[in-house]
Amino acid sequence: MSEAQALELELFREEFDATVKALDLKWEAVGFYAPDGRVYPFGTDTKVISTVFEALAAPLIADIAVHYDYAVESSEQTVYPDFTLSPKGRSSGRIAIDIKTTYRRFNARGVPTPFRYTLGSYTSFLRDSRKNIKYAYPQYSGHWVLGFLYTRRKGVAAKVYYRPEDVSALLCPYMAVAFFILHKYKIAGESPASGNTANIGSFPTATIRDLRDGRGPFADLGKDVCDEYWRNYQKSAAARADSYSTLATFRTWRMRQSG
Repeated sequence: MSEAQALELELFREEFDATVKALDLKWEAVGFYAPDGRVYPFGTDTKVISTVFEALAAPLIADIAVHYDYAVESSEQTVYPDFTLSPKGRSSGRIAIDIKTTYRRFNARGVPTPFRYTLGSYTSFLRDSRKNIKYAYPQYSGHWVLGFLYTRRKGVAAKVYYRPEDVSALLCPYMAVAFFILHKYKIAGESPASGNTANIGSFPTATIRDLRDGRGPFADLGKDVCDEYWRNYQKSAAARADSYSTLATFRTWRMRQSG
């Protein structure tokens, strides 16, 4: 390949989907394998399951990146993003890929209820381009989310460890895994992921199709508007009362700022 092809999201998604299909990847894991041969089940802890999805996705991301002549780097746990894809020999045009995970919620009648993803802090690199980020924010041309959704499996047996010959009896603690790959701004919502954190929340929905289709409030407005909204979003309710807390009040606030 004389000149590397730019890795656009649609191309990456097509390659990723094809690889998952070719490998018949179910995204399942049951535990941690120790050198003594024991397998330790990890249960339904959400942080551990998130790590499992990241570990399973990492080689797929790396293979695609290398094929298109991008270098791949991971970040420390508290540094954005999970993976940085950089065009060889360039410090611009980098791609940030963040892996996000959550599980389905159901009401008492078994009907799915809305879920959300946490999409990172709005008080870090959006306001200080080098804070808690692998490279300076302007060096990234794309910010993509690889989001996983799963259902917790009920009745997973709790046991200290299994021997290899017993692993077939160990159920995966989750099931019905689905995923999407999309620009972060297309799934960003108008409010934080929870009331006591400074993290951007995705828009609430009860179906992953809405996320695959990018039906968020910023989808048609674009990344720059999304960045401006969250760059200036205030942490306290009192401060938001004097500025904005929704897109409607954001528009009024912008008019005041410009006028």
